[in-house]
Amino acid sequence: MSGLELKVKICTPIPAVNIRETLRMIQSAEVKGADIVEVRFDYMSLSEIMRGLDKLVDIVKCCSVPLIATNRVIEQGGRCCLSEDQRLRTLIKAAEAGFTYVDVELTTRRLNEVVESVKNYGSKVIVSLHDFNHTPSILDMERIVKKQMEAGADICKIITMANNITDNINCLIFTYEMSKKVDLICFAMGNRGLLSRVLSPLFGASFTYASLEEGAETAPGQITIGELREIYRRLGVEV
Repeated sequence: MSGLELKVKICTPIPAVNIRETLRMIQSAEVKGADIVEVRFDYMSLSEIMRGLDKLVDIVKCCSVPLIATNRVIEQGGRCCLSEDQRLRTLIKAAEAGFTYVDVELTTRRLNEVVESVKNYGSKVIVSLHDFNHTPSILDMERIVKKQMEAGADICKIITMANNITDNINCLIFTYEMSKKVDLICFAMGNRGLLSRVLSPLFGASFTYASLEEGAETAPGQITIGELREIYRRLGVEV
């Protein structure tokens, strides 16, 4: 991919606490124009996940856009309180049910094994890394992508924290150059990261993220899909 893109995709995370609420929020996300929906299983309790494993196919059937399964560990900004085996089992079951993507952290133990299992069911793998303190140098982000690709990533995801405008610029420069070589998601979080969050798809990122509504944010600085779509409309960007 090269040059600035004038068509963007928005992924809306679903931080539901049970399957019923997940189905409701997915329908709402589709109505609001989400191109992709991310189901955040780490917002559910162990008992709810265990009850819901046989209902994952229902989630796939109810959704007309691609689905991402995420079960984020606490160290990477999530809320998952399951054992590592239980956490990974949920992701593999989501792949088996037909989720388009499965997000697996670069820090995951047995990463290659998990990636292989997910791909065996036909899902694509997003290998992600979140840094909640700062934005690494462009050279360091290149090294991270190399590790993600070696792990078998179909999409490399690097989300950083913006402490100044330079962090945004570095994310955008990195996205513009690296997205010519790999499928990539990269922007900075926090109130100071709005610039890269909005513009990253225009610089080649596969998509960006926006919450379903106010109060449903899953990361610092996340704005609603309604707000993001309005920004793109004013910029003359197709969504």
